[in-house]
Amino acid sequence: MAISAGGLVLRAQAPAKPTATLHIYRPRLDVGKAAHPTVSCDAFPIARIQNGRVYTMTISPGKHSFTVGEKTAEIDIEAEAGKEYFLRVDYPPNASFAVGATAVLVDPAEGLKEIKKLRPLDGWFIENATCGKT
Repeated sequence: MAISAGGLVLRAQAPAKPTATLHIYRPRLDVGKAAHPTVSCDAFPIARIQNGRVYTMTISPGKHSFTVGEKTAEIDIEAEAGKEYFLRVDYPPNASFAVGATAVLVDPAEGLKEIKKLRPLDGWFIENATCGKT
């Protein structure tokens, strides 16, 4: 719908869809520091996570499944509009390069504290800006 106001045409914008915020991050660790494990949402690659970096994105409300690498367990998140979620990419202690990273869903208070120390993920490591079921 367009409304004319003194020569200006104002268009009504559709209300924004409600979303949740997801922070995918990897603390700076010596284990696997050269690796860039791929985080996938609903079987679609999102980003290759650098050591000591964070990637923040919006996701649609509903159930989403996250994996890191190829042979890891899924982390399911039932996303609610307006909430923040923190997914940390971890390596087991004393792991070798051959051992894969895993995803851990972190309490929001802890996750917020941990991501403040990190830099944003470099853009060329982002595969897809949305989850598969958006």
